[in-house]
Amino acid sequence: MASPTFRVGIDLGTTNCVVSYVSVNRDGSAHGEPLLLPIPQVMADGSVQEFTHLPSVIYVLASDEKGKLDPVLPWRHHDKEKVVGMGALALGQRRAGQLIQSAKSWLSHRQIDRRSAVLPWGSEFSQKISPLDASQLLLLHIKQSWDHRFPESPLAQQAIALTLPASFDEEARALTLEAAQRAGLAHLYLLEEPQAACYHYISDDTKLTALADKKMLLVVDIGGGTSDFSLVAIQPASRNTSAVSLKRIAVGEHLLLGGDNVDQALAFQLDPKQISALSASRLAALVQQTRQAKETLLGEEAPEELTITVLGGGSRLIGGSQKFTVSRLALLEQIDSGFCPHVSLDAALLKNDYAMHTLGLPYESDPAFTRHLAAFLRQHQADIVAATGSTMPDAVLFNGGFFNSPVLKERLLEQLNQWSSAPLLACVADEPNDAVAKGAVMYLNALAGQSARIESGVAHSLYLKVGDDQFVGVLPKGTLKGDEITLDQTFSVTLGQQVQFPLYRSDDHIDCHVAEVRGEAGLHYISNLMTELDASVDAQDVAVRLSVQMTEVGVLQVTLQAENQRDTWRLDFSTHAKTDIGSSQQESDDQGGLLHSNMGQAEEHLAKCFSSAGQKQYPDLVKSLKQDIDQLLGNREHWNLATSRRLVDKLLMVKSGRMKSPQHERQWLQLLGYCLRPGYGAADDLARVQQVFNAVKAGAQSDTAPVWGQYWTLFRRIAGGLSVEQQQYFFKQFSQYYSPSGQRSRDKMKALTTKSSDDLIRLVGALEQLENDDKVITIDWLLKRLQKTSEPDTAWWTIGRIASRHLLSGQQDRRIDEEVLFPILDKVIKEDWKKRKQAGLAAVLMTQMSVGESDTLSGYRKKVAKKLKKDKCPPQWLERLESKVEINTDELNALVGESLPMGLRLSE
Repeated sequence: MASPTFRVGIDLGTTNCVVSYVSVNRDGSAHGEPLLLPIPQVMADGSVQEFTHLPSVIYVLASDEKGKLDPVLPWRHHDKEKVVGMGALALGQRRAGQLIQSAKSWLSHRQIDRRSAVLPWGSEFSQKISPLDASQLLLLHIKQSWDHRFPESPLAQQAIALTLPASFDEEARALTLEAAQRAGLAHLYLLEEPQAACYHYISDDTKLTALADKKMLLVVDIGGGTSDFSLVAIQPASRNTSAVSLKRIAVGEHLLLGGDNVDQALAFQLDPKQISALSASRLAALVQQTRQAKETLLGEEAPEELTITVLGGGSRLIGGSQKFTVSRLALLEQIDSGFCPHVSLDAALLKNDYAMHTLGLPYESDPAFTRHLAAFLRQHQADIVAATGSTMPDAVLFNGGFFNSPVLKERLLEQLNQWSSAPLLACVADEPNDAVAKGAVMYLNALAGQSARIESGVAHSLYLKVGDDQFVGVLPKGTLKGDEITLDQTFSVTLGQQVQFPLYRSDDHIDCHVAEVRGEAGLHYISNLMTELDASVDAQDVAVRLSVQMTEVGVLQVTLQAENQRDTWRLDFSTHAKTDIGSSQQESDDQGGLLHSNMGQAEEHLAKCFSSAGQKQYPDLVKSLKQDIDQLLGNREHWNLATSRRLVDKLLMVKSGRMKSPQHERQWLQLLGYCLRPGYGAADDLARVQQVFNAVKAGAQSDTAPVWGQYWTLFRRIAGGLSVEQQQYFFKQFSQYYSPSGQRSRDKMKALTTKSSDDLIRLVGALEQLENDDKVITIDWLLKRLQKTSEPDTAWWTIGRIASRHLLSGQQDRRIDEEVLFPILDKVIKEDWKKRKQAGLAAVLMTQMSVGESDTLSGYRKKVAKKLKKDKCPPQWLERLESKVEINTDELNALVGESLPMGLRLSE
């Protein structure tokens, strides 16, 4: 590598990219202040203009545009099928389904395969690209711009610092580095954006001096798509230094929440019903316009309102061009109540369905920056008190495009000062749009020993999973870059095979000790590290040691060193390997696997089917909904947990559309129940179940048996997530028809004819949280009904579920007493199981092996086994009875005919 002649900082932003640089003198010192690189960009009319910021968007030309629009940049060998930057924004207004944006957010989205062509998300456009490719294209455009301006000093030969969110996990860091390397930038450093902002701020000696009497700096970095919070301890000057020293001591969670969310909220001001029906790509294009309106309305001398024009096109759900007025007062109210409400320091984060996947990305469910900031400060109270002696930092640095608005800056400062006993020193970057890129240059100056360096290490402690509930600490929080740690333990691996270690990070309150093994509590899955083991020796098994470090570049490096000292293997992140559905270990670790690559299109299909605007344009779409969704996502039996729950979230967003017709309601209820089963086991399931209960508690709106059947089936499927009170509510629904008084009521019996009574009876069998008295009463009512030969044997299935010796919830204290079982078993054994198979299943459920069972129950099991053979019942029922292993959840699912979503493992 030739000696660099420039130091270059690249801010690869969610919304915009900025490049800063400084030339280097022969003695290695920086020459002057950092400058901004003008970046040539093709405009919508085919002309080329230069700007010092590059919008982080890519427009892919369709076949009918090629030849008509011929992008010609000042350099050769550029991609003529894609437009990057300003022109892409304008072209995307007309054809939103071809516009790719927020590549950085997609690159950190752990529920998608970031190497797969999934962008633009939700678009039917055939020429998609991956988040990794999108990031590579942005960096390649920057590289080509630089090489055109400085042909004698190619960018690949310069010292480069590329910035990323402090909260990026180790896999997102590795992917960012890979994108840079694929763009031809093999030698660079990764730098956290809040640190870059700090470097820019302290490059001014006056500002650095102002920090001399402070003890802790809070960095609040809010950009277009992400929010980052960091804490930096300030140490006073020592005899050997004339300036203060800084040490980064805490980094917040990765928050997908930024200025884009405010832009979306402003978009919904226009026409909420029509906006909610827009495809993700059309909404993204609209948000580009509302972003400009927001910046004007929140700027200096802002007008009271603005008029914006929304172009037609795409799905034509907003047809033609329409003009809308956006109000500054309404926007300020949204900010004050939704995004920056004044809250107490102990305010908890809210769980709601706000903008959950509006643009396809999993934005934070709580849009309030202030509540997220309060949660961060509470989490690190010990560090703050140790540094300042109080509960608050004494200085704050605002960074990111969000703070271009003095209104937003003042609002957050007011909140911080409310929490603090003394006003905080407000450190504001003079150039919020450029501070990160320029600060990255200052970081390179610091590496060269020409300015103060901020000490920082690993943001969170890291663990590797080595066995069931066994996690070994490999890299404690604060470990400095380049410090290699080798574990004392040896691990046995088999050559010629893949080896896999799931990587986890810990909560900051956990003290990580190298090589110490602990359980999973407080740990959070990141990704899998894998490698293929070949060797120079002909052996089957070999002992290895693990070596771990955060490299100087800023990425995690894990290696296996064989005891023979000759063989070394490097473990790498392998996002592409996660698509293997067959790996139960992987699905368990990955919290339900990856979203299907066509999930975005499936979401758009649901919006067309259930939104009011979509129903006008596609009135018959509901007729083929099941087939259409299956065609997009494959056999629904193979849908994993991530895909199923994402569909639930979308269905809840379009819940009002189920009222269009009985067919809409039936399809909505059926798909919702299938995707949310069994109502618990995944993150936020309890909140989802509560939303479902609130939405349809009043019952089916279409009084027909098919709709009521899906209504009862929905709650049978998700009964495990219903509270005791909610289960009692449905027991009362059942009682009004099947209690003795209900059976005597002509009105109730007439109403029952449209209520799909079999499905209502099956629902009661799933209500495991009912009081035992209610269960016994239910069994009594059903047994009396079963005395009629005309009664379907569904009631036997329900009795079996109610009286099962192994409940799906695992709460065995909720089982009814054995004494209640014996008279029931006497009756069920007298039934003809050839004619009433559900009676046989009930007998299996009531006599299956259980801990602490009596000899009497064991005797009944022998009778049941004999009758199962005689009546030629399914062989797996007999296998269950003869097994000495207590039934597990998966077996019970098979017995009761309802499987779990793939990837879901319910704890016992």
